Amino acid sequence: MKGGNKMKIVVMEKIEMSNEQINRLKRLGDVTSYHDSPNTEQAIERAKDAGIIIVDWAEVNPLLGHIPKTKLIALMSTGYAWVDTKKARSLDIAVTNIPGYATEAVAEHAFGLMVSVFKHIVKADKGVKKGEWEKSRFKGSELKGKTLGIIGLGRIGSRVAEIAKGFGMEVIANNTNPKSIPGVEMVELSELLKRSDVVTLHCDLNPTSEGLIGEDQFNLMKSSATLINTSIGKLVDTEALVKALKEKKIAGAGIDRIEPEKLDNSHPLLQFDNVVITPHIAFNTSEALSRRVDICIDNIEAFIKGKPQNVVN
Repeated sequence: MKGGNKMKIVVMEKIEMSNEQINRLKRLGDVTSYHDSPNTEQAIERAKDAGIIIVDWAEVNPLLGHIPKTKLIALMSTGYAWVDTKKARSLDIAVTNIPGYATEAVAEHAFGLMVSVFKHIVKADKGVKKGEWEKSRFKGSELKGKTLGIIGLGRIGSRVAEIAKGFGMEVIANNTNPKSIPGVEMVELSELLKRSDVVTLHCDLNPTSEGLIGEDQFNLMKSSATLINTSIGKLVDTEALVKALKEKKIAGAGIDRIEPEKLDNSHPLLQFDNVVITPHIAFNTSEALSRRVDICIDNIEAFIKGKPQNVVN
């Protein structure tokens, strides 16, 4: 898309941008920014005259068919399974995502969860704040020498493998398409589950991966194993996870993504002191959030120049 008047660019909801990033965006088009989360009716009203819309969490699918001038939906996320990309393409709307912006953040968070579970850090913190200083309650384990099983060797999974070597862990992995990474042994999923002391998920959600870890898979795991999920909540059957923990089929879990996305306070998963749960914050670092804005603006600039990048449809 070259030449002509500047396109109308609508930032559909509150997205943190630096002054420099805002100025970059303004050089590319006439920018209108909103700073709240719209309902469907508000979203359609905001987007109806836009050539480009920037979306973080707002629903996209209800807009399709109501935004005749829109040529690009620029997502502020890596994942896009929640967007009807085929319908968007049928309407001649390109959809772009932001791959790799949170690789370091998510990989580090995965290890934060591992260390927290293995060393009982959250449990100990809560205990100390209640006056419990007895050390025997908080005896942990070391990661060095343990076997880490990585499911999914994309950018994040590959970075997790690198960090694991720094911890002195043995690394095995399973990936849809086998990869050759020095020091990483590729194995079948069943073997990975049987051998791993820690199983960590870094794969995409698709029809074959939904419910990837369920009762059958927990039955294969070591009773001393820990599950880490910083990927997608729907990869794990939450009821099966609760059952595995109750029956001591596994030793613990570190969860940043869960299904459903928010658990009621009475949910049984919240009652285990060998489970550490964070509210989908693995990506949430100042560095990663700045990078994602830069990449989003790069995507818009490339699209306007007629050389689109990171198009997912």
